[in-house]
Amino acid sequence: MSPTVVPGVGTTVGSVEAPLAVENVLVRREFLEPRPHPVEPWRLAVVEVLDREARLGELNLRTGSIRTVSTRLLRSSRTLWGGVHDWLGGGHVAVTAEGELLLIDEVGERSVAGPGGRPVSSPAPGDGAVLVIVDQAEVWRLDVAREEWTRVDRGAHEFVADPVWWRGSPLWVGWNPPHMPWDETHLVTPSGVLTAVPERQVQQPRAWGDRLGWIDDAGGWLNVVLHDGRRVAEPFEHAMPSWGERQRSWCVSPDGAHVAFARNERGFGRLCTVDLATGTVTDRAKAVHGQLSWTTEGLYAVRTGGRTPPQIVRYDTANPKADGSWPRTTLLVGPEFDFDDHPALVEPELIGAVADDGTVIPARLYRAPEAHGGLLCWVHGGPTDQWTVSFEPRFAWWLDRGWSILVPDHRGSTGHGRAFTVAMRGEWGRLDVDDVATVVAHVQRTYGFEPVATAVLGGSAGGLTALGVAASHSALLAAVVAAYPVTDIAALDHVTHRFEAHYNRTLMGDVDETRRKSLERSPLHRAERLAVLPLLLLHGDIDPVVPVDQSRRLAEAVRTAGGDVELVVYEGEGHGFRRPENKRDEYLRTEAFLVRHLSRRGIASPM
Repeated sequence: MSPTVVPGVGTTVGSVEAPLAVENVLVRREFLEPRPHPVEPWRLAVVEVLDREARLGELNLRTGSIRTVSTRLLRSSRTLWGGVHDWLGGGHVAVTAEGELLLIDEVGERSVAGPGGRPVSSPAPGDGAVLVIVDQAEVWRLDVAREEWTRVDRGAHEFVADPVWWRGSPLWVGWNPPHMPWDETHLVTPSGVLTAVPERQVQQPRAWGDRLGWIDDAGGWLNVVLHDGRRVAEPFEHAMPSWGERQRSWCVSPDGAHVAFARNERGFGRLCTVDLATGTVTDRAKAVHGQLSWTTEGLYAVRTGGRTPPQIVRYDTANPKADGSWPRTTLLVGPEFDFDDHPALVEPELIGAVADDGTVIPARLYRAPEAHGGLLCWVHGGPTDQWTVSFEPRFAWWLDRGWSILVPDHRGSTGHGRAFTVAMRGEWGRLDVDDVATVVAHVQRTYGFEPVATAVLGGSAGGLTALGVAASHSALLAAVVAAYPVTDIAALDHVTHRFEAHYNRTLMGDVDETRRKSLERSPLHRAERLAVLPLLLLHGDIDPVVPVDQSRRLAEAVRTAGGDVELVVYEGEGHGFRRPENKRDEYLRTEAFLVRHLSRRGIASPM
């Protein structure tokens, strides 16, 4: 059956309300990285992304008006990450789409090419100077007046990130292969390593006055830590893994007496503060928060949740309510489509499934408001990552069509402490597969979903896991959809990008172990097992992370084994699809595929 899309929401066809159209969930606009002026806090700098083009804007909080600050396009970032811009005196410093440093003041704007013409990122302004990262490998200092570059680091680490100024000197995060930034990182200064504890992840250094703080997992959980040894110790994570730059999940109050942090409660978010004198932690607001900044005017953040599209908010920190929560003002809302109180935006319920060894595998189940019995198990990528309970327009589209959605956190996921994450080491392609199958079987038994109405979906590493579930636990499923999936683990050692080039060393083992385990676990080498279920593979032809050849080889192997496989290659797309026409095709093609292959009565394309 061909999918039928009815544009608009709130219109009716006969007596049935029309479902969300694809155009409603292809979010064209976002507001990212709010940064209040340090002296004039009524000036709020933001990045506005419209139709994939990012520009620097400035919101006047007194008048409510927003103006575009620069004609140059900026490098875009993910919703809760940054590294694009900051204030430089009374003006701005930003990174252009080409990787140049853009300096903006009342006179105008000028761009400065990076050292040797290389692209820069993560600008950190200081007194007449700006620190930047070059090629994820070097820390450089720009003398703004002279436009002269000086390298700051000594080259002791192959990867560096997130420079800050502390006591007038640069400080940054560094790490070396085979570690990834969530395995072992250090705080580094020009004179040497400040923190050098093995098997400890350090991220997000912050300095105020002579004081310094960061987030690390020395206590088993990613918690806020001060340089004097005090720790906000609790069994919750205060940050996400460092897949992006300038994560700002914690900040300090203007008087230095309190710290605000974003807590992860098994995928749900909460904004909290701690009194540094007493250690008392106070809950301030629900929802996932990021990009925190605290001034005398209040605390600014990006806020999102299962029912909350991304928005820029300000909390009145001076006038807490009786329960300790802060009054909130919404300043900017990203999506142009009005999702307010739409029934397809639902909060998930927490569930836990017990694996054979007794480990509880957490997951979140989104129940469709008008369910028809279909279940989509959606596996996050990474695999060292987690989908928190934040705004997912693609989820809304499927929930609106009657599909319930299961989001498992297999071992190796973040958000549940270091031990849960490192359990993946050496076990990628096996442990994640078995954990997802455990969760699917539990939900089918508990909630009555049937295998003939269940599909597993995933992208990148999630695609590997989805295909692995199909190969090892096909009785649980009726179909698989994998976008830009890893299908040959060992091949990644030679073809993926620099940041992940050594990722297999922790996920699989040394090169020989990786080759051996890849023969056992990679979907490419299990084509006969995959041939028992229909597969839909989606891939971009210029993917730098997982080359399209991985999907092409798998499709050929499955067809040779007699399987039903559809491969779609999108021209000009990388690791994830950006063009609206391709995103639209992805939604409609996937719906048509699932309706065609999932046989429970009542599953059909909405009319």
